[in-house]
Amino acid sequence: MSPGELQWASPAWMCALVGGVSLAAWVIALWPMRPRFAEAACLAVALGALDWILCGPQWVEAGERLEDGRLVVLVDGSRSMGVLEAGGAPRSDAVAGLLDRIGPAEVYTFGEKLREGAPTAFTDGDSDLGGALDALGRKYAGERLAGVVVLTDGIDRGGLRKRVAGGGANPLVTNGPLTVYGVGAPQGRTDLSVDGIGAGSFAFIRADFPIDVTVRGVGVVPPSVVVSLTRDGQPVGTAVATLGPDGLGTAHFVVRPDRPGRFLFEASVPSIPGDAVPANQQMGLAVKVVRDRVRVLQVCGAPSWDQKFLRLFLKEDPAIDLVSFFILRTGRDMNSGYGPDELSLISFPYQDLFDRELSSFDLVIFQNFDYAPYFESRADELLGNVAEFVKAGGAFAMLGGDRSFDLGAYAGTPIADILPVKLGVGTDAVDERPVVPRLTDAGARHPATQLTGDPADNALAWSQLGPLDGVNLVVSKSPGAAVLLEHPTLKGADGAPMPILAVSDVGKGRSMALMADASWRWSFSEAGSGRGNQAYLRFWKGAMRWLIGDAADAPVTVETVRENYAPGEQAAAMVRVRDVAYAGVAGVTVSVRVSGPEGEQDQSGVTDASGAARFDLPTALRGAHRVRVRAQGRSGLLGDAETVYGVTTRDPELDEVEPDPGFLAALAAGANGKFVPAGSFEPPLQDPAAGRLVHDRKVTPLGAHPAVGALLAISASLSWFLRRRAGLR
Repeated sequence: MSPGELQWASPAWMCALVGGVSLAAWVIALWPMRPRFAEAACLAVALGALDWILCGPQWVEAGERLEDGRLVVLVDGSRSMGVLEAGGAPRSDAVAGLLDRIGPAEVYTFGEKLREGAPTAFTDGDSDLGGALDALGRKYAGERLAGVVVLTDGIDRGGLRKRVAGGGANPLVTNGPLTVYGVGAPQGRTDLSVDGIGAGSFAFIRADFPIDVTVRGVGVVPPSVVVSLTRDGQPVGTAVATLGPDGLGTAHFVVRPDRPGRFLFEASVPSIPGDAVPANQQMGLAVKVVRDRVRVLQVCGAPSWDQKFLRLFLKEDPAIDLVSFFILRTGRDMNSGYGPDELSLISFPYQDLFDRELSSFDLVIFQNFDYAPYFESRADELLGNVAEFVKAGGAFAMLGGDRSFDLGAYAGTPIADILPVKLGVGTDAVDERPVVPRLTDAGARHPATQLTGDPADNALAWSQLGPLDGVNLVVSKSPGAAVLLEHPTLKGADGAPMPILAVSDVGKGRSMALMADASWRWSFSEAGSGRGNQAYLRFWKGAMRWLIGDAADAPVTVETVRENYAPGEQAAAMVRVRDVAYAGVAGVTVSVRVSGPEGEQDQSGVTDASGAARFDLPTALRGAHRVRVRAQGRSGLLGDAETVYGVTTRDPELDEVEPDPGFLAALAAGANGKFVPAGSFEPPLQDPAAGRLVHDRKVTPLGAHPAVGALLAISASLSWFLRRRAGLR
C-alpha cells in the first residue's frame, strides 16, 4: 500500500463557502465587539468542527497487488448426461469424481445458458458449449485465468460442433489454457424409442382417424417392434413397425372416435435389455374430436305446421344428419283388420331406435309425441334408455302440443326426471290463449335465446315476435333449471311466472322444454321488414348449438390454448365457472391438479368477476398431462372438469445418445489445449504466470470521526452557556 494523502469529499469552492459563512456567523455572534474571549474561542472551535464535517476530509491510501490465477470449470448439465452407461448408471455419475480430482475451482453449469454452481440435476436442454465459453470470456474479460476446464459428453446443440466438424478454422479463444474431459465412453448403446406421432390436431366423431407412430432403433434392437396405442389410458390396439436400415419404422393405426372432446393418445414400445434412455419409450399426443355432422332423431305424434317448419330447418342444414318419423303406425292400426300392405302408414321401429341405435344420435326431439300408442312393449325401459342417453352426454328436447308433457302422460316416467320443468298439473294442462313470451334475465344471457348481438336489441326483438297459440302448463321449473322465456301473466305452483322455454343440465347432457307448438309463427315476425324468417332460424340454431354443445359449454370448463406443446414452452389453463343462465360466478375456489411426467402438482385460485381463473402448466418433460379441476362455491361443489395436453415434440437432447470424443479432441487441439478421454485422468493444464492485478484503495473518513462530533457538541454547548451567563441571547 502506497503512502496516503488527504483528500476532500467536497469541492474547493464549497469548502471556501462554508469557511466564509462560518466566519460571518462568528463575527455576527460577537457583535457589538467587546472582550468575550472565552465565548469567541468556544464558538470558533464549534464552527471549525462543523466546517471540518461539511467539507468531508478523508485519508486515502492506494495500492495494487497480484493475485494467483483462477481455475474455472464448466460442467455440462444437459439431459444427455443422464443417459445410462453399460453398468446401468448415468454417465453424469463421473462428474463428482472428476471435480474432486481437479481440486479447488470456480464451477459453472452450462446448458442453454451459463449459470454459477455445479449442476444438482442434469435436466437442461439444447446444450450450447460455444455460447458458454463466450459467456465465460465476457465474464472474465481482461483477466488471464490459470485454466479453463470443460466436462461434457460432446453432444453440443449450439453450432460449435458443426463448425469444428466442417474443417474450418477453430474460432475458439479462451482466457486460459483449455482442458477437456470426456464424459461417457462410446460403446454402441442400445436405444428403442418412439420417435414421433403423425396425426392431425383434430378428428371427426364417428369417422376413421389415422395415427402413424414412428419408431427409432439404435444398436441391438429387434427388427420388428410391437407398438401399443392407448386413449386416455385405455387400450386402443397394437401394430407392428418394421425397422429399416436407417433404424426407423412406422406402425399404422386407425381409430374411430365415438364422442367429441379432447383425448390423449399415447404410443409406447416395449422395454429391451440395456436400453440407454428408457424415458423415450412412449410419447403422447392430444387430439380434439369434433362433430362433422350432428345426428338428430325427430319423432312427431302428428303432422303440423310446427313439425313441418322444424323438419325443413333440420333437413336444409348440411351439418345435420336427420332421421325423422311422423304419421306413425300404432298397434290399433295393426288390429283394425287391415293387412300391412293395405296400410299407407310406415312401421315405427321404436325398439331399434330407442335401444340399439340411440347412442348414434346427438339429439332426440319429441315433438307433440305421445309415446303410449306407439310403444306396444318395454315403454318404461325405452324411455329409461332416453333418460340414460341424456345423462351420459346426449341432448333431449320436448316441444309442446296436445300430445306433450302432461297431455302425453309423461308424468311419473323416466322422461319427467330429465325435463327442466315439473309435470303433474292434471287434466287442466293447457292454456289456449295467444301469448307473447317474456324474455327473462337468464334468457338475456343464454346462447339459445340470442336473436341479436346487442342485449337491448335482443329484448326488443323478443317483444316484437308474433304470439304463440297457447301453451302447455306445468307445475314449475325443475330444481337447477333456468327459465329463458316466461308467461307474462300466468303463475306456477311456486308463485313464479309460468315457464314457456326452460333448459337444464342433466348429468353430462342437456335438456330443453318448449311449452308450445307454434314456434313456426316466429318465421313471419320479420317478414314485413323484408328479413324473412331470421328470428325463427336464429332461435333454433342457438338452441341446437347449446343442446349438442361439448364440454366447452359446461358450468365448469378448463381449456388450454393448444392440444400439444414443445418441452419448456409456456402453457396455461383457463378455468371458467358459470351458472345455468351462463353468468360468470365470481369468488369460486378452484382447485387444479396436473398429473404428468413431473408427478402431481396442485394449485388453487379464485375466479374473478367474469368467473375465470388462470393457471400456469408444466411443460418441462415430454409426455401426457392431465388437468383435473374442481370448483367449490359457498353452497358446495359447483362442478368438475378435466382436459388433457401433450408435451410431444421429441427432445433433441435425446435424439443422439452417443458421446462425441472426436469433437472434443479436435476442439482441444484447435485451442492448443488437452483432451482427456472418459475413464482416465490427467491434471488440467494451468498457466503458472496467470493472475490478475488487483487495485486496492482504502479510504478513511476523517470528518465522520466520533471525536469531531463530540468536539462540536461540547464547544457549541459551552459557547451558548457563556453567552447566556453574560446576559445575552
